[in-house]
Amino acid sequence: MNLFENIRIALEALWGNRLRSFLALLGIVIGVFAVTALVSLGEMATAGITQNLESVTSRTVYVEPNYHSGFDVKRLDDDDVRALSRLPVDILPEVMLNGEYEKKPGDRSSITLIGTPGNAPATDHTIKLASGRYFTVSEANAGAATAILNDRAVTEIFGTHDPLGKRIKLVYTGGIRCEVIVIGTTEPLPMSFGASPAEVMLPTPFLWRTHPDAHLGKYEFFVLRLHGDADIKAVQASAERLLATRHSKDSLQFFNAESLKSALGNITIILQILLGAIASLSLLVGGIGIMNIMLVSVTERTREIGLRKALGATSEQIRAQFLIEAVVLTLLGGVFGVLLAAGVLWLVSVTVPFMHVFRLNPTTVILALSVSAFVGLFFGVWPAARAAKLDPIESLRYE
Repeated sequence: MNLFENIRIALEALWGNRLRSFLALLGIVIGVFAVTALVSLGEMATAGITQNLESVTSRTVYVEPNYHSGFDVKRLDDDDVRALSRLPVDILPEVMLNGEYEKKPGDRSSITLIGTPGNAPATDHTIKLASGRYFTVSEANAGAATAILNDRAVTEIFGTHDPLGKRIKLVYTGGIRCEVIVIGTTEPLPMSFGASPAEVMLPTPFLWRTHPDAHLGKYEFFVLRLHGDADIKAVQASAERLLATRHSKDSLQFFNAESLKSALGNITIILQILLGAIASLSLLVGGIGIMNIMLVSVTERTREIGLRKALGATSEQIRAQFLIEAVVLTLLGGVFGVLLAAGVLWLVSVTVPFMHVFRLNPTTVILALSVSAFVGLFFGVWPAARAAKLDPIESLRYE
């Protein structure tokens, strides 16, 4: 009996017990769906987040003190700006400090204060205005009491009210107070950057003048925006060499979109492996269901097995028939599971903003179908062996 004849007999047997076959199939469908969907969702999330990163940081190098180095961290300063000015980059030095805002006397909440020059949006492409305007270079140089709020700060301070033209009372260390006027708000950061704390952007000289922890010519952060077609790896390496002469080893951190993507890729691969392993447990449960169904099938078809053996079928042919039947059942479940996963992934791609890149890796599909076939083969061995060992005379007498 050839392979195709065995497949035909297997399909007829499965169709003859449709409800039982469907219930056994369901476990495999769920298992393959879970594995395919979870692994593919990880790829879609990675692709979407990577696109967000590339859209705003693809030509940018970030420099900041390494506060985890264990050394006495030295802030960046104007001499560092002058050292980096020989590179093909626009330099955005930023001050980052803690403060509080006061809604009413005695009611204070923390807020992050970021000091920037007036050309910040042109250099840092993560700054996108939602309303109003950014302070000008002349306003920044003069240390004007003007402020730009991010979306979180707008919600926390003003709720649903328009913040433009409103004043905010800031409180610094030691109870020092000052007041700024809101002239603009920024759009939320892409999902890949995570939830941002409440932030207010101010002219750097304003913070130097008013904040006790700010020091003239000192910065916490550099954004280096590359010119033209300058190579980002070469520029970063040059920046590291230039600043190495001014700062102790490992006291600064450098990163760009590529390093962020690499770190993100490592995290998502680990998550995909873990999620895939967890989802594979449902395939194990489905395989046990297949084995139970096949054992029942062997018992119900005992007379048929005896008749086939009496007509000359060998034990190997009987074993092959039941193994093929188990594999066909699990492969059908695998196909339906993959189709269901494809439908759900497409739905996610059109409804979830940061996962808009549809991904169904052919390798994942092939792997899922191969695993489902292996499950059928593995869990079909015992029922097939039991069928092959049946005595034809005893089988013909079975009621």
